[in-house]
Amino acid sequence: MQLLNVALAIFAGTALLLNLFAAPLARWSLPAPLLALLVGVLIGPGALGVMRIDDIGGHDVLEQVARLTVGVGLIGIAQRLPSGYWRRRWRWILGSIVIGMPVALLVSGALLWALLGLPLLIAVLVGAIMTPTDPIVTTPIVTGGFATSHVPRTVRLDLSSESGVNDGFGYPFVFAPILLLTEPVAKAWRDLAASTVLFEVLGAIVLGLGLGFVVSQLFRWAQRFSWMEQTSKLGFFLPFGLLVLGLLKVIGTDGILAVFVAAAVFGQRVSNAAEAEQSSLDDAVNRFFSVPAFLLLGIALPFGAWGRLGVWPAVVVFLALVVRRLAAIWVGRAVFADLHDRSQTLFMSWFGAVGVSGLYYALLAERMTGSKLVFPLVTMAIVLSVLLYGLTSAPFSRLIARRSDPSELTS
Repeated sequence: MQLLNVALAIFAGTALLLNLFAAPLARWSLPAPLLALLVGVLIGPGALGVMRIDDIGGHDVLEQVARLTVGVGLIGIAQRLPSGYWRRRWRWILGSIVIGMPVALLVSGALLWALLGLPLLIAVLVGAIMTPTDPIVTTPIVTGGFATSHVPRTVRLDLSSESGVNDGFGYPFVFAPILLLTEPVAKAWRDLAASTVLFEVLGAIVLGLGLGFVVSQLFRWAQRFSWMEQTSKLGFFLPFGLLVLGLLKVIGTDGILAVFVAAAVFGQRVSNAAEAEQSSLDDAVNRFFSVPAFLLLGIALPFGAWGRLGVWPAVVVFLALVVRRLAAIWVGRAVFADLHDRSQTLFMSWFGAVGVSGLYYALLAERMTGSKLVFPLVTMAIVLSVLLYGLTSAPFSRLIARRSDPSELTS
């Protein structure tokens, strides 16, 4: 019980400090995920030894915290997208899934296989986990006062929607190598088609659409007849998203994808008008949920496994991070070249972080396959992402601001 109180004090105290200094930290390129990760390392067994991840539930707890954090992040993204966004930017969304995700998987998997000599399916699995871009790590360039005054609105919205969509659609990419590693080949492909794609993915989309429509209609009726005492959607939107996340997990479908679909339908059908403070509230909630995830990750980092792997894998993972993102965006530019100019495309092709969604999929893969390589390699990618993209968020945002028309920098 005493350890629980210590953990609570550290998590809440860190979240409080990061909220107090959110604006200057954003200007200094010191985002909350980076600082929370560093605090976790400091209090973990690699430094002060205040706590170990096994003392607070081990990887099982870390997996569930990651799942909840991703769910909350996706709720915030869906809430943020304006009415009519999906209709206007359908080519960007479709291109991100059909072109961007396979290209990123092929590039990262090929580099890991060729340069590290990993077994092919392990390389594909790690590449698949690295494919989705993270909604939490990209927060400094898509929300908050600094982002809205420096990054064009279309870029912020497109990066947000991309991270939301590919986090959910990452599920079949990750499960294909997992099934091939754990089942006979013929059975694995049957299960992938029938169970993963048809039931878990398409079922999640259908259920998410239905739940989003029904609950948004209930909300509109509640507003019309003054059943609710608050005008902000946050007190309704957050528990709704968590309800979908839990319910769809019980049913056995892709809960992360369903949360995003349901929240997107809800957000499109319920107007954001007269809620100027909503974005800042969403940011605060996301920071509150993301701090424990990165603190726990810092505590759980496998320094021993990294030491046994050596320096070369870190170099290859770094290369895979950068190249797979550049390839995904620039290959896809043939489909949506008119949506972003070259400076915007360059900016977007840099920011492709691996974060909490990657952590969730890595822990899921480790549990299902028993591989001892997946977690060290993916956490290596997450730490490099947090450092690389966190420290470059402010200078790159200032650079694109100088190349943008002032009318594009609107919230």
